[in-house]
Amino acid sequence: MQQLNKSRLLELEEDFKEYQQVNTNIAIRVVAIEHPWTESNENPGGGRSNIIIKPQEILAIKKDEDKELQRLFNLKDDCERAIDNMSDEQLMIYNMRFVNSDYLGWYEIADRLHYSVRTIYNKRYKMLELLAIEKGLISPEIIDK
Repeated sequence: MQQLNKSRLLELEEDFKEYQQVNTNIAIRVVAIEHPWTESNENPGGGRSNIIIKPQEILAIKKDEDKELQRLFNLKDDCERAIDNMSDEQLMIYNMRFVNSDYLGWYEIADRLHYSVRTIYNKRYKMLELLAIEKGLISPEIIDK
């Protein structure tokens, strides 16, 4: 049976943390693609080109080919699907850990919900397992067994 190791669990937690800012990061990346920094042109009048340029098509291609932008879109999609599959209890724990501005640790969450630390880490594992499935790191059939 395939299990998530400690470092993989930490990576999945980081993904959920990054997800909290993913829309901002996507917007910043889109602006960087649409308005790239360029050195000033010594010949502002320049020559004329025989090529007809369609700026919207060029921008669309640049966005499609940008690996960081695509990674952010994939992260957003994966996290949203994982969150949609969470139980009410998992969603509450997710909100306490990642959405709450207090940034509660696992020990504080266990204390507030009156769970043992072992229980909260088991619940954490199941929650991160949902994200691992969405990212294709583990298959859902393995979990059902």
